Amino acid sequence: MNNTIRMAALLLGSAVAACAATPGGAGMRDSLTASDNLGPLSAGIDFQQIKRNASLDAGGTKVLQARVYSFELGVDLFSWWQVFATLGSSEAGWDTTDYGSNEFKWSGGTHLNWWHYDITDPEFMEGRLSFQTTAELSQFRSGDDTRWYDAYADLTLNYELYAEKPKDLKAIPYSLALYGGAALSKLSGHVMGEGFDEDNLIGVVGGVDIYIARNLSVGAQVLVFDKASYGLSARYHF
Repeated sequence: MNNTIRMAALLLGSAVAACAATPGGAGMRDSLTASDNLGPLSAGIDFQQIKRNASLDAGGTKVLQARVYSFELGVDLFSWWQVFATLGSSEAGWDTTDYGSNEFKWSGGTHLNWWHYDITDPEFMEGRLSFQTTAELSQFRSGDDTRWYDAYADLTLNYELYAEKPKDLKAIPYSLALYGGAALSKLSGHVMGEGFDEDNLIGVVGGVDIYIARNLSVGAQVLVFDKASYGLSARYHF
């Protein structure tokens, strides 16, 4: 028995000596400070597959294709007005899907809800109509020779259909939101020292957001200028 105890103590001592750091304590639940909620904040992740025609300053047209991965953080200034910023990476190719290396991407923008109207009758159409705008300025880079900016704005009509009643916060899914409208995009940049600009500034945007809960959604979006681009997103609002 004594030999067993000595062996266990030896193994325990060896394990402690081999550790790079002391393991954490058992079960602390309190913190120095705490927040009841993070109400104004939202966070999300995005993926975009961009495809746009671009006119080179020296003449000719090329197709810009890019993949963009980013993280978004938003802050509600009011219940109807949010500002946000994104950080991530982008990779681009010209007339090909042979993309250059991933480089830094950033953007800043705002979401505005201009107007809404709640439909209550007939019951099967119960939901909310609204007009909304997104405006965003983005910068993208790829490899050592491709850099571009995109100044974007849209005006969309949105129709949110609730699974049950708007006040039934535990319904899963909570709601389905459909939207579509007009979009403007001014894209310009440089590739291998040569300037380029987007051929078509005016397009259309459409998409769908599925609210898994009142404050958690996943969505898909399509943008069509001369070519079609699409995006996927996930959002959590604290």
